[in-house]
Amino acid sequence: MLRGMKRLNRYENRILKIVKLGGKLVRFKQFGFSTKTKEGFRFPIYVLEIGKEKAIKRNLAGLVAGVHGLETIGIRVLLDFLDDLLSRKTSELYREIKDGELGIVCIPILNPGGVALKRRSNPGGVDLMRNSGVEAVKAPFFFGGHKISNVFPYYRGNVLQAESKVLDRFYNEYFVPAENAMIPVVDIHSGFGVVDHVWWPYAGTHEQCVDETLFQKIANHLTTKFNHILYRFGPQSETYTTHGDLWDRLYNKYQKVKVETGSNGSRFLPLTLEIGTWSDIQLDPWKVFRKRGIFNPAREAKQESIISHRKFLTDVLRLAKTNPIDLL
Repeated sequence: MLRGMKRLNRYENRILKIVKLGGKLVRFKQFGFSTKTKEGFRFPIYVLEIGKEKAIKRNLAGLVAGVHGLETIGIRVLLDFLDDLLSRKTSELYREIKDGELGIVCIPILNPGGVALKRRSNPGGVDLMRNSGVEAVKAPFFFGGHKISNVFPYYRGNVLQAESKVLDRFYNEYFVPAENAMIPVVDIHSGFGVVDHVWWPYAGTHEQCVDETLFQKIANHLTTKFNHILYRFGPQSETYTTHGDLWDRLYNKYQKVKVETGSNGSRFLPLTLEIGTWSDIQLDPWKVFRKRGIFNPAREAKQESIISHRKFLTDVLRLAKTNPIDLL
């Protein structure tokens, strides 16, 4: 656990440096706590607001990482992106944020207890991406989520976990009131496949979500206009299905909110960036036996992988100030 605590501490120190780097453009909030460890300790969960308050309400985009404690490459991608954004004050994205045209909210580490304990799950042994309570139409046995025991990976839990409730609060406080036509949110994961996937709802069913056509247009827009041809776009269920996906739950909640409130036509668009980390297994077969091995790139390729996603994240977040009819 000591090594995990040191790693978590490094990430938290880097978050504080990003806050300092951003000056008045960045606000740092303690937003909730993790599930308790066996010793009764709860790790704080933080949110960063980047941009002017009016932009947070009118042209909002979101970033999340660290849902699984072993997938630390996602945390590093998010922190690298923010560090680069706030360092390069001549970039177009920085100017848009400074001028109040765009706001970003981030949870850099949703599962700090998992990072500290060096485990995929939270401190209670629950896999947060199997925890929402959404039942899949058909999911693979065990891997798709189970309720056998928290001793085994992919355990769903019986109640919504503290970390999942923090994500709920994050959604309710920022995304439900947002006024922009498209509200993109990128949740960064790793550890599946040899290519980088960009998934949209649903994970639990092959049924198309109500925004399927818009998601397809976004994929075409990012591929054709911005040349993001190395990413494989599609609903997660095309790759595999799971019970309890948190974004399936929040996406469905948003559709109900729209009906109940007669909302202004905004679209809540959660995307999962799944960074493929299996391409080097043939060169290093022992990787599959290391605890964090299959969830992260090889050490010699790690920095290149981290930097490679900067432009993609920039182009996705800028969708927050785009009208759907302007997409290709």
